[in-house]
Amino acid sequence: MQIRNLQVFCDVVRRSSFSKAAADNSMTQSGASQAVQQLEEFLKVQLIDRSKRPLQLTAEGRVFHSGCLEIVKRFESLSEEVRAVNSEVRGKASVAAIYSVGLSYLPKLQKRFKVENPVADVRYQFGHPDEVYRLVEDGIVDFGLVSYPESSKAVKATLWREESMILAAAPTHPLAGKRDITTEDLSAEALVAFAPNLRIRHEIDRYLRQVGVTMPIAAEFDNIDSVKHGMALYQAVAFLPRPTVVEELQARQLVQLDCPWMQLSRPLGIIQCRSLTLSRTARGVMELFIADAQHAANISEAGQAHCAEPAMSTQTAGDMNADDISDINRNI
Repeated sequence: MQIRNLQVFCDVVRRSSFSKAAADNSMTQSGASQAVQQLEEFLKVQLIDRSKRPLQLTAEGRVFHSGCLEIVKRFESLSEEVRAVNSEVRGKASVAAIYSVGLSYLPKLQKRFKVENPVADVRYQFGHPDEVYRLVEDGIVDFGLVSYPESSKAVKATLWREESMILAAAPTHPLAGKRDITTEDLSAEALVAFAPNLRIRHEIDRYLRQVGVTMPIAAEFDNIDSVKHGMALYQAVAFLPRPTVVEELQARQLVQLDCPWMQLSRPLGIIQCRSLTLSRTARGVMELFIADAQHAANISEAGQAHCAEPAMSTQTAGDMNADDISDINRNI
């Protein structure tokens, strides 16, 4: 039984496909199938139910897969450490992120890491929060990026960065040109809200209760793109993380409403499986992400100090922070 067979098996499970796993390992589909068959013959059990689509693990397969992931990751980590004693980073890493975080931050960070480590192989995938947690818990990815991070027995969560939230609207909205919008002004305004099953919706609702605001719901969506479109469609407002609407604000497709009383943010975090050790490449990716967040925080702090001077520019810390990050966002 070879480590390569274990790697192929893990890739078949991760990709739910023999052909995709074969491509990942530079082999034929027949070769990938044979690698898994050799494991099944050695163990004298069936690991994958091939009669179902997508492919599904048997009960024995689930147990074996859990142990395989740890073995493969430990072997890759050891191999990396040995090869990297006097050479560059050339190992593998995998990262999962919720859509809005992945599409906002990863393009810039991915490019930067590739420039600094050209032969490293880092793979990224996006999913809804529950899917990101599952991928991390199952050891399929090295770590994940989520909003409102939570630790558990299986997962360790670390705060990564804070995103300021704004109240946004279409430029044609009646409140678009009004200064110092009060909480009373919002009581008659329709709100495009996030779906009730999302954590961000709970946090926004909780905050509105705290400030004594009740707003009629015009529509509910489970992703940021739909919320953006809904504002124009329903002539309504929405609470959104500012980094997710930077492009629209700059293009004047949306405007930030003037709410000086508003103090609302969305925490982002890094989650990783407690039982798995990160490879050298995965550690390098995570360290880059953390350093980038610290850099953005330093810029924000400098902006706050700058704005505190009466004679200085009135640019907000939120504006300065947003300028340091990428543009595109979709799901929460």
